[in-house]
Amino acid sequence: MATILHLLMRAAIITPLFYAGAYANSPRLGSAPTPQLRTYVSGLGDDSGPCTATAPCRTFQTAVGLTLAGGEIFVLDSANYGPVTIDKALTIMSDGGVAGVLATQGASIKVYAGASDVVSLRGLDIDGGGSADYGIYFYSGQALSIQKSSVRRFASSGINFAPSAASTLIVSDSLLIDNRNHAVLIAPSGSGSVSGTVSRTRASGNGIGIFASGTNVRLMVSDVNAGTNTYGIGAASGASIMVRNSTIGHNSVGIAADQSAIVRVGQSTVTANQTGWQATNGGQIESYGNNNVNGNASDGAPSSTMALR
Repeated sequence: MATILHLLMRAAIITPLFYAGAYANSPRLGSAPTPQLRTYVSGLGDDSGPCTATAPCRTFQTAVGLTLAGGEIFVLDSANYGPVTIDKALTIMSDGGVAGVLATQGASIKVYAGASDVVSLRGLDIDGGGSADYGIYFYSGQALSIQKSSVRRFASSGINFAPSAASTLIVSDSLLIDNRNHAVLIAPSGSGSVSGTVSRTRASGNGIGIFASGTNVRLMVSDVNAGTNTYGIGAASGASIMVRNSTIGHNSVGIAADQSAIVRVGQSTVTANQTGWQATNGGQIESYGNNNVNGNASDGAPSSTMALR
């Protein structure tokens, strides 16, 4: 009897200790998910989850909070993932499904990143529904890269790049359509400066296709189709644009340089515009002499022609 009683007393002591130890080594109920370098979103996801491949989140904004700086948000399937504010180095990537970002007011994507942060957006369909102001509004960061994306139907600008410090913009393989004021507006504030590239992109049905303003703006435009805008490509206030191997047609003005800006054009076609190219208020359009400029209501004339070297 004493032996049995002794064993029962030992079991009564060991059992709660065993369970207490097991509980201490297991995930606690209600604990916050751990941020990680790669997170996932899905149209069937849940924002209360950890944003893993097997338990994806539902919105970009929740995923941003669970993604470490320099990490990546991976889109698993087609859905609308909502407006998002990005405040760190981050990549949002959708190579399979259509990653929708639909907004009805303000900006769909806002970027307030640090001075050394690079933000990359790939495979997004950003839609303003005709009422939201901006598709992407870039306030700060080292660089913004936009690839294989569409930005459309915004009441102001599709892409508004307005840093207050030195920044880089890269837009490639994208569709920028039906934005009321600009497809791409580059206008840094204060002492901000911009070096940028827009390539293999169509800007159509906008107020202005691609527009750069400011003495600290240097932009390369290549393999671009800018058509059915008020202005196809324009520069003002001392900005500098190089246009190469592009087609600019069916605009009120194809290429414009105003207020001491310089637009250099090579190997490009400017046709079917009301005015082909136009320089005003000290602006200059420099042609390399290898462009096709005809078929406009008024072709206009370059400020100067440069020899090929």
